[in-house]
Amino acid sequence: MTKQYAGYALYLPSLQKYYAEHAVKRNGETSRMSQIPKGFDNRWLNFLDADSKLWHCEHVLYSSGQFNSRRIRARDIVAERDVNKTTIVGDSGGFQLGTGKLPNGPEREHLELYKNDPLAQYNNWQHCDFRARTLRWLEKYTDYAMTLDMVLWAAEEYGQSNTVNSQLRKLTVQQLIDLSVDNLRYFSDNRGRGSKSTKFLSVLQDIGNGTGDAWYDAVKTFDFEGWSLGGEVGGMLASLQWLKRILNDHNLDKSEWVHLLMKSPPVNSVVYTAAQRSLRKLLGRDNFTISFDSSSPFQMAGKQRSLAMMPNLTADRKTWKIGGFSMPQDIRIARKEKHADFALAAPLEKYLCAYDLYAHEIDDSDFFTDTWSEHVLANHNLYTYHQYSIQGCDLVFDEHKQDHTRVPEDLLEIVDLMDSYFAGENSGEIEARFSVLMQPYMRQNKKEEQSLQQR
Repeated sequence: MTKQYAGYALYLPSLQKYYAEHAVKRNGETSRMSQIPKGFDNRWLNFLDADSKLWHCEHVLYSSGQFNSRRIRARDIVAERDVNKTTIVGDSGGFQLGTGKLPNGPEREHLELYKNDPLAQYNNWQHCDFRARTLRWLEKYTDYAMTLDMVLWAAEEYGQSNTVNSQLRKLTVQQLIDLSVDNLRYFSDNRGRGSKSTKFLSVLQDIGNGTGDAWYDAVKTFDFEGWSLGGEVGGMLASLQWLKRILNDHNLDKSEWVHLLMKSPPVNSVVYTAAQRSLRKLLGRDNFTISFDSSSPFQMAGKQRSLAMMPNLTADRKTWKIGGFSMPQDIRIARKEKHADFALAAPLEKYLCAYDLYAHEIDDSDFFTDTWSEHVLANHNLYTYHQYSIQGCDLVFDEHKQDHTRVPEDLLEIVDLMDSYFAGENSGEIEARFSVLMQPYMRQNKKEEQSLQQR
């Protein structure tokens, strides 16, 4: 599917390490509780492998925050990838740092020592090995990567429920900004010592009350290869506003890549493809890339045991979101005593039937799937999310597949206004119009994110 993304903004699933480890195993090495269907090779789940008989896409997002060392110690699809045929964008683990859930014991213990003494935490951060280890990991395994930001939402004053255990929560916003700048300086001074040359994206944050301006002013002079927009900066309208600001400040002049955190297709695919096309014209570079990520395909599989539905996009805005179907937890389906009223999407349907996802030997559990089933479900969902991204863009932009009768009129208007917006033509009027046009989609995005978090 890499070729199908040509010219489009890239959707990058946020790869989970357990899937990455599972997808290199032979059938007999898996934890499947019953027999894997004949003719199916578990290693086809490795979508980074161009020889997979299911599907292939060469790019993905992978977070170093899932690891506790400078190396990936288990067999893993990223560790074993063909570096000439794949593109890995790395996340630096700021989320894990912000929630206090660091997988590395000594690093966590170091931060725990000062969790109730913000001045001591601030003064001793550089003695924690987290940032040095993160830089080495990113340089070893990724092509592009986010710099290490100290997430502003970790500050206690913002009352985020997922930060109650954070060792950073007593720090002020200004202290978090200062430490992030120190991290940028460390990355800038120490990069290039790994076995490959990773290109870095400077992270922007904004949680209101002037924090976005303060952050940007503190980091904009660093010379990295692109930008990453997270938090309030990464909202659909806010991200366009920030991209225009960076453009006007000439801080996109040398940028190769912009990544937007925690976004799913298909609406984001179309909006950011339109932005990418406009910015490529203004910058005069066809290699300028916008990407966006989400972990939703894995969450649907692991938490909900749900299949993402194949796209059926129409002019009705309600169809421009990804629906899911929860697998019935019924042992009778596994035993073929009851018909399964759902099917897998191509290409999995060539090799597996619905009942193959059930662990036949379990008859006393609340769930009749197993780990293998959930990894197969994840593969199905990953494929489907890519299909939403590609098909949405095809309907809007592809001269051969274009069909504007299947695209909401307000989404088409957003696309039509994009060139004028970035060129500065009537930008105030266009921005006001964008605000009206994007509100329903931004509400839809927020509902989907909240639904996944609750589940």
